[in-house]
Amino acid sequence: MADISIPGVTNKYGTTELIQQLMEVERVPLTREQKRLDEYKDQQTAWRSINTQMSAVRENVRSLYSFDNPFSSKLSESTDEFAVTANPDRDATVGSFKLDVNSIATTDRFLSDNISKEYEVPAGTYTISVSDKTVSFNWKGGSITDWVAALNRRGGTNLKASLIGVSSEETSLLIESLKTGAENNLVFEDAALDFALATGILTPGKDTEAELVRDYSSLSKTGTLSMNNVSVEDSNITVQSRNGFEIEIPSSVSSASDAYSVSFSISMHENTKQTSSESAATASAPVLPDPSLISYKGIIIFNEQSELGQIEAAPAEVAVEDNSVVYVRTASGERPLEPLGKDGSEKSYVISSEDYPGLKSIIIKNNNTDKTVTLSKPVASVTYGSDSLVPGHAVSTAGDAEIKYEGITMYRSTNEIDDIVPNVTLTLTAPTEKTATISIKPDTDSAKDAIINLVGNYNRLIADINILTSNKSEIITELDYLTDDEIETKEAQLGMFMADSTLTQSKSSLQRILQNSYPIPDSAITMLSQIGVSTSASSGTSGYNQSRLRGYLEIDEKVLDEKLKSNIDDIKKLFGYDSDGDLIVDTGIAYLMENNIKAYTETGGIFSSKISSLDSKITTSQSKIATLEEKLDDKEAQYKRQYGNMEGTLSSLESQSTTIENFSNQQNNKR
Repeated sequence: MADISIPGVTNKYGTTELIQQLMEVERVPLTREQKRLDEYKDQQTAWRSINTQMSAVRENVRSLYSFDNPFSSKLSESTDEFAVTANPDRDATVGSFKLDVNSIATTDRFLSDNISKEYEVPAGTYTISVSDKTVSFNWKGGSITDWVAALNRRGGTNLKASLIGVSSEETSLLIESLKTGAENNLVFEDAALDFALATGILTPGKDTEAELVRDYSSLSKTGTLSMNNVSVEDSNITVQSRNGFEIEIPSSVSSASDAYSVSFSISMHENTKQTSSESAATASAPVLPDPSLISYKGIIIFNEQSELGQIEAAPAEVAVEDNSVVYVRTASGERPLEPLGKDGSEKSYVISSEDYPGLKSIIIKNNNTDKTVTLSKPVASVTYGSDSLVPGHAVSTAGDAEIKYEGITMYRSTNEIDDIVPNVTLTLTAPTEKTATISIKPDTDSAKDAIINLVGNYNRLIADINILTSNKSEIITELDYLTDDEIETKEAQLGMFMADSTLTQSKSSLQRILQNSYPIPDSAITMLSQIGVSTSASSGTSGYNQSRLRGYLEIDEKVLDEKLKSNIDDIKKLFGYDSDGDLIVDTGIAYLMENNIKAYTETGGIFSSKISSLDSKITTSQSKIATLEEKLDDKEAQYKRQYGNMEGTLSSLESQSTTIENFSNQQNNKR
């Protein structure tokens, strides 16, 4: 029986190989178009990568001349960071200033007596105020825990309550104002007042007296007068000539009651030692010795008289008599009190807080040259009215911050102070033990980092441009920061845009901007190379180096650090400068680079047009490929059909031939 041949399944006559060979020829246009499509996609990827790199450089240079440029950033240092710190704005003046924190702003924080954890708060309307903010709510009665939760829900940023466990059975209630300052004190009204009295948060005030001076440490310096000759004895304070001091009114007195007074007696008498005028009168001007002489072999030689002549005595100090010795300092400034009599006899002073609202301190000044002042230790008397209430257990009381800035005493209701030093916010956390020095200086580290980031991104951009516009493989091998995958990608992109001048022109423009000089009035920095940034910044030899001809930037960090420290304002102008005084930067390296790059990277710019053009080519190519693939499918089907028919015909002929051959053989056998 003849072999059976099924077209498209069997390959008795080798038609499958024949069809494949014919289709290879037919696929040439498709293969060519697919290769072209891959090239379009690779080019588009390369343009997008360049666009990303150049956009990164644009962001770098923009940050170097914008309002937020790092050259205007400031840092601060405090010699007592546990007490006071500073946060300078960009416009803060570089320099230093001195500051004493006598006290920080505080809040009212009152504790109750120990009460049972099962304590039931009576029903009523509970009203508690902090300055002009009032919290008021109706309470139906219930546990102390629920009452605290109800108060906190309404307290917001003004008021807070909490329970402190004293023992397994007792607790203590803490109620506190959340706003600092003497004016932000707690006020209890309605049922809250009864509750505060019942739990010991408030208690009736009792008249008290307290000495304001314990020892020498209780005194502080005032003005330019010395404290070296001030002594504190058992009950008296002695102040020698040209000395003085200041006594602060403690918050325990000033916040305890609106009515208090400070009393003491004071007298003044002549110094027991020789007065300065007497000393001046008895002091004689120094006399120069007679000129010397020598004798040699009967010859006497006299030295010449000194050209200085007679030295005149220093003029005697002018005697000062000043009976104004006692002063007070209030929130509005310093005020003198009634002076002592001419004879300096003892005089008593009673200084009332009602007469001097905002009383902060008592000042004693002995400006005299020949007199000593003696006063008794001041005593503060706190007087309460019949209905006055005071905290039963005050953790702290509301008070203003008191600071001395460059010798001037100031008061603020908050510990965040931004109205004393221009463009600087001070944060107070504790009193200073000694005068703190706050230094404001440029943030050179941020400026350095910004320049280093620019150089890094710029060099990556130039490396990509060099790869795309040159076919020299050493350009890739020089880049030791590339990964294996990145090397493979770069090798595929090598020389991709050699015929396109876009990137070479961009590179030339950027290099020209970086190498140009920018003369700026009153500026010592006019070129990038002066701050240690150039194409050969760290080169220690004059030999030939091919890699340095490719346009990469290098940094000499030592030079950069020195220039940032000494010429940061000039460096700021180098990157961006307002040449016409309209408060808008219009020249400088960063400004010109940003404007140059903008034409390439902005929406509708050069790179966008390149990518968009390739999008159109890719779409057209994909359409051609789809058409060619459809035609190839039809052509292959046609070949299979035609050769299938041929195989069928050949099979039929073979079958007929076999039949005839078999018939012939049968006839021959019959014979």
